[in-house]
Amino acid sequence: MNPPFLFFMAVTSALIERCIKNERKAQFELYKECYGMMMQICLRYLSNTDDAKALVNQAFLKVCDKIETYRSELGFEHWVKRITINTAIDDYRRSKSKRDHFDTRDMNESYWESQMTSVNLGEAEMNAESLRALIHTLPPISQQVFNLCVLDGYDYTEVSEMLGVTESTCRWHVHFARKKLQELVKITFETEKQDLL
Repeated sequence: MNPPFLFFMAVTSALIERCIKNERKAQFELYKECYGMMMQICLRYLSNTDDAKALVNQAFLKVCDKIETYRSELGFEHWVKRITINTAIDDYRRSKSKRDHFDTRDMNESYWESQMTSVNLGEAEMNAESLRALIHTLPPISQQVFNLCVLDGYDYTEVSEMLGVTESTCRWHVHFARKKLQELVKITFETEKQDLL
């Protein structure tokens, strides 16, 4: 049995052909097949589920608009993933001006402690939802760089070009995010352990 956070799409070439012909039923079938994977990606970039759903819809519209350009040698799942990630990056760029820039005033311990997520020690490992909640406590740019480099597998050069920052800045944000996440996980487990005693 596959873990609940993995999604496998069963998209046939016939379904893709029907989507190229703009058949609404086919597009709806494709949407149902892609939704889980696309939502999983969007939730890594947005903490609000409603915003993530809107981003999924926006990315799916791009999939439908560009489906004629899909080439089977790439793999459909990879192609959709790439469009979804690029849509998330575009959304980040658009909202970047609305967001505060990285501010070290937010780094005091009381801020981080207020952002803690409880973890069930009986499971002996952190579940994906708890880890996602901890990642969402990171400053927006650190979260974005961490997601792209660590979770989505882009290298520093690609991420620096996507976000318009230097490679050294990307490396710093990944290092900072890893260090902060390690601290948060440790604090979370210690807090849970003390609560059990």
